[in-house]
Order: sequence, then C-alpha cells, then structure tokens
Amino acid sequence: MNMKINRETRETREKILNPNNKSSFRVFRVFRGFKNVAFCIFISALALSGCSRKQTETIVTEVGLPVRVTKVESRTFENRIAVQGTIQAKNFANIAARVGGTLDDVFVDEGDIVEADKTALFQIDSTTLNNAWTVAEQQWKVAKASVEVANANLERTEAEAAKVARDFERFERLHKEGRVSDNEFEQREVQYQQSQAGLAVAKAQVVLANAQVEQTSAAVAIAQKNVEDSTGIAPVSGFVAARYREPGEFVGAGATVLRIEDPSFLEVAAFLPAQYYDNVIPGKTQARVVMQGSGGLRASEQRQDAVATISFRSPSINPVLRTFEIKGRVDSDKAVSGAMADVSIIFESRESMGVPSAAVLVRGGKNVVFVLNGNRAVQKEVTTGLANNHWTEILSGLSLGDTIVTEGQTLLNDGSLVNLLER
Repeated sequence: MNMKINRETRETREKILNPNNKSSFRVFRVFRGFKNVAFCIFISALALSGCSRKQTETIVTEVGLPVRVTKVESRTFENRIAVQGTIQAKNFANIAARVGGTLDDVFVDEGDIVEADKTALFQIDSTTLNNAWTVAEQQWKVAKASVEVANANLERTEAEAAKVARDFERFERLHKEGRVSDNEFEQREVQYQQSQAGLAVAKAQVVLANAQVEQTSAAVAIAQKNVEDSTGIAPVSGFVAARYREPGEFVGAGATVLRIEDPSFLEVAAFLPAQYYDNVIPGKTQARVVMQGSGGLRASEQRQDAVATISFRSPSINPVLRTFEIKGRVDSDKAVSGAMADVSIIFESRESMGVPSAAVLVRGGKNVVFVLNGNRAVQKEVTTGLANNHWTEILSGLSLGDTIVTEGQTLLNDGSLVNLLER
C-alpha cells in the first residue's frame, strides 16, 4: 500500500516538473503563484516592520538637543597687538669713576635713597690725589718765584744795556771826530750789541717764567679737580639700583661703580614689528599695561594696571630684526623698574555687537550662528569683525538682544529642536 502511494507521488512530481506536460505546467503555475503570494506577504511584513522603526526613529530625533544660550551684546572691540615690554626709569645714571685709582670706600648700598648734588657715593684714592695736588701747588709757587727772578734780572740787564748804549753813543761821536781809533770804536760797538742781546734774553726769561706760572696753575687746577672728582656725588635723585664695585678694588677712569634710578618717572618700553610703524602716533596712540605677576592676567584679557600714551617712537627701524622701539609713561603703584609687562598697543576702539567666539561656526565656508526661535535653533549667516577677550564682533546678520546658542551648537542643524539648560 505504501509502495503504491510513493509511486503515485513520484509520478505526480514528475508531471509537475516536466515542462512538456501541460497538466504539470498548470500545476506548476499554481505552485509558483503560491510562492509569489508568500513572497509578497513576507515583503509586506518587512515594510510594516520598517515603518514601525521609522516612526520610532522620528520620535528620537525630535527630542531637543541640550544647549545653553546668551544674548547678543554691545561691547567694546579693539584693533590691537599684544607684546611684552619692560618697565624702566626714564631718569637714571650709571655713575662711573672720573679718575683712576683704588676705591677707598663706597658710602651707599643698593636701595639707599640719594639726593642730587648732595649725597656722597664713593671715594677713590684720596691720599695719592691730595699729594699730587700739593705737589702741583708747590710747583706753581716755584714758577711764581721764577717770575720774580726773571723780572729782577731783566731790570739789571736793562740798566747795564742802558750804560753800554750811552758809552757807544759817545765813542761813536768821538770816532767821527777822529779822537778814538777804529779798534776802540769797534770794541764799544760789540759791547753794545751784546748788551742788546742780553736784554732780549732777559725779556724772554720773563715771558718763560710767566708761562711756567700759567702751566703750573693749570696743573694745580687739574690736581684740585682730580681730588674733587675722586668723591662721587649723586647727579640725580632716586635710589641706588645696583652696586658694581667694592672698596679695595682698582677702578679705571670710566669704570661704572653704581647705578641710580629715579622711581618718580617710569616708562614702559617695547618693540613692535615694522609693519605697525605708521600706526603708532606719538602723543596719541594708547597702550594698556599689565605688570607681570599682578593677578596672572595678560594685557589682552580682563584687567589693566595702567594706560600709557606712547611718547616715543624710534626714528628708524632695525634693519636686521625689522622692529622699532616705543616708550610711554606708566603711572601705577605696581610698576617697578626692571619688571616685565604685557603691553597691548591699541590702534582702534569701537562699540559694536558681539557674541562669544565659540558661538561662531564655519558651515559651507561661511560664518554662521544659531539663533533661538521658539524651541528651535535657526542657522544665520553673519559677517564678523574684530575679536577680543573670547568675543567676536558681528558686523551684520544679527540684532542686539537676539538669543544665540553658545554651547551645544556644533551638533545643531538649521531648525533643530533644542532643550535649554540652566546656566
């Protein structure tokens, strides 16, 4: 029985699979129709499943992205350059030895206050210089005595010359009368000529003696000046900023012993790149100064210790470094000579709309900002200007009071739903 059923089943299968059999072809079409219906049911099920997932994904996307916002503000923006400068005293003096010698003593120390033309600073080899002054004075006295001797000798020589001249005149007259011989006349003539030469020598000795007096007088003045210069006197008022030499050292003329600075007039000095030369106008250009170590904030940020007006601009540009020097007075109780300072040179300052710099994004090669519109963020193209202190100037594209996204903006697209976070 089972064998018969199996044989019938095989025959039926062969009829179905045999394409030349018309009845089997009809059966095959029916079978393929069932397969198509099943496939369609399967595809429909997948489609329904996909639609369900799309609906779920749409719900997730519509959940607002967390953001923080702020208002467009009016702020001061500056066109400036920040550099490092040095605080220095405008009035200072490096006190050098005017004469060479051993340094006997230094009367002041670093930090001492000195007064101009009054405070003694140091003493150089006073004994040797005083002795030289004494010797010069003695030589001057000798020279003066020599003048007196020369004058006395001149008087004696003049008297002798006068007697010889009278004798010569008498013998000349007698010779003409033939009362004296030629030999006697010639002897008197030679005596007269010798007396005149002696007179000239006596007069020259007087001139020489007077010149020696002048020479020794100048030597006395020099020796006296050396003694005076051996004591260093403060040329400016202020304090001793540095002491370079100690007692017992030999110092040559011109060697620096001390430095004095006047703290009442301090200025900041800095060097700027050559391209800013025409932008700096002495007497007008302003500089914001922050002393290093005073709060740890740079001049381009939240505070300032002083505002300096640029009073000096170097008349030339360094051809190697391509920089030029500027200086400006600093009035601040925090300013200390020699200290470093952060200096911002302000070329232009203006009031304008501004937003935090982080709020400005670049999308498609353009600067954009997301503005809050209800519960959605709208992308707006903006034109930016200056940037200071983490804020960027907005020249166009926004209005004062607009609410812009400052945190979370990088994840937004135009029209994205947002969820405001508390500050």
